[in-house]
Amino acid sequence: MEAIGSVAIIGTGNVASHLGTALFNEGIRISGVYGRKSNEAYTLSHYWNSEIITDLSDLHADLALICVSDDAVNEIVSFLPSGMNVAYTSGSVRLDSFSIKNPIGVFYPLQTFTKGKEVDIFEVPFLIEASLENFAQELFDLASKISRKVVFANSEERTFYHIAAVWVNNFTNHLSYQAKVLLDNQKLDFDLLLPLLRETVDKLHHIGPLNAQTGPARRGDQRTIEKHEKHLAGLQKELYMLITRSIIETYRNDKL
Repeated sequence: MEAIGSVAIIGTGNVASHLGTALFNEGIRISGVYGRKSNEAYTLSHYWNSEIITDLSDLHADLALICVSDDAVNEIVSFLPSGMNVAYTSGSVRLDSFSIKNPIGVFYPLQTFTKGKEVDIFEVPFLIEASLENFAQELFDLASKISRKVVFANSEERTFYHIAAVWVNNFTNHLSYQAKVLLDNQKLDFDLLLPLLRETVDKLHHIGPLNAQTGPARRGDQRTIEKHEKHLAGLQKELYMLITRSIIETYRNDKL
């Protein structure tokens, strides 16, 4: 089994930039960059000392790493040379959704990436799957060069990881946004909540989410809950009531 020594990066967004840079820094040759935004492709290719790919059918590398939106993965794969090793970074696209004969795999970083915000790739878990066992191992070994936590996960498992990731990241972020809107409307300082958010995450490491739950819903403090609801309206009130009900139901048979 040969190690992957060269990678063509397809995409120029946050995932492409972070992964390409991490691989480049570990001595993996970035043979080329393909992107619909030519200026961004040029910037990345210059940084990685690689070529700009203009024709996907003429791509040359040990691996084509597709770092594009979920909806675009299938289209990109259809343009790649037959027989080329292909991997994509999506958490929700199933491996069996492709009809191609290329060796195809998943190189999924379980993390959120935002432009301008650095991420320590070494701390990012990678989920690996492939149509061929030896190719899966090659992807595993490649991920292990840039991350300390690499696991094999099939499409079904990856779907559940992705749903769970939406809960802990996207929903948590949106609830934080709702908290900011609430305080902004009262000309109050959202930054005062940041130490609370950090402590919330820290407790997840030490005692887990079930034991970490506090607050009026956990205590069954109906008077405080009703007081809060009077200050809320619309979707904010609906969200508050729905999550409150979920917490109450979760601990209904528990004794404080």
